Amino acid sequence: MRASHRAVWRLVLVTAVLLLPACIGDQIELQGAGATFPAPIYARWQALYHRTHPGIAIHYRAVGSGQGIRAITARDVDFGASDALLKKSEMRALPAPLLSIPTVLGPVVIAYNLPDLEGELTLSGETIAAIYLGAITHWNDARISELNPDVELPPLPIRVAHRSDSSGTTYIFTDYLSAVSEEWREDIGKGKRVFWPTGNEWAGEGNDGVAHRILLEPGGIGYLELKYAQNAGLRYAAVLNRAGKRVYPSVESVQQAERNTPATAGTHLKASIVNAPGEHSYPIAGFTYLLVYRDLSYMEPRRAHALVEYLRWILGEGQSEAPKLHYTPIPLSVRQVVLKQIDGITLPAFAEQETAR
Repeated sequence: MRASHRAVWRLVLVTAVLLLPACIGDQIELQGAGATFPAPIYARWQALYHRTHPGIAIHYRAVGSGQGIRAITARDVDFGASDALLKKSEMRALPAPLLSIPTVLGPVVIAYNLPDLEGELTLSGETIAAIYLGAITHWNDARISELNPDVELPPLPIRVAHRSDSSGTTYIFTDYLSAVSEEWREDIGKGKRVFWPTGNEWAGEGNDGVAHRILLEPGGIGYLELKYAQNAGLRYAAVLNRAGKRVYPSVESVQQAERNTPATAGTHLKASIVNAPGEHSYPIAGFTYLLVYRDLSYMEPRRAHALVEYLRWILGEGQSEAPKLHYTPIPLSVRQVVLKQIDGITLPAFAEQETAR
């Protein structure tokens, strides 16, 4: 049999097996856990995919990037999720090599609770860092007023909110602060979990937890993914970017940040796109990733094949859904490279009784 014919028959076989559960009531279930940052788009994808693949149910727990990495390391889930690439120590703890598959990009916004404020708020990296370092404590501080000459700022104390859990959103945010503030870089640094100089009484779990903390009292400020701020009815600031331009988070401004960031040497991934050059680049943004083992031989065959087909769908048809929830699709050139990696995943063979059904 020619290779092309074998490929066609393999596709027919996999498709038939994946459709079987819908016919015989034996549903395939995939379990995932991790980052809260992409949870809204993941929920949309899961619902849409199940609509056209009723025999496959995908369950995702938004528990934070740190827990997602721990869950996939222990193989307690079929896939993990993180907004940060794994550290060397995390990779050493893995039982086997792992793929970090970028799924979308998105902005981290600086949301605030100033109900009587008239006009739009602008912040710079330096002022955001000073707020989180505890150096700026009131909203009418001269450094904020200088950025907002036409806005009457209240003398309210600033109530700083941050994540209490190990978080990829925190990683993107602290990566940005490390890029724009020497004091932050030297004293605090970047990570999924850091030592916070202020705001520990206002810590929240997950992006929605931070939104809740901001809303508790006037004067609140915090960092979270755009969709969570919108869902909570929170206003968010424009941020001065590296070019000194006032930029709001959007699909287009995150796309500009990705385009204007040089590629990391020797890889298709850009480990960081914060503080990107370009007049239209939003400066606090990043990729989010699904974490899947390169060798899925340990999984039950139908679940393993279903997982790979779902990954292909995400990087294909699923990308058109991203802008509807204000996420930015993965660039086509990156998707093409990642799809080749997915094609290289080792899959378990179907048992004879499976193929004979």
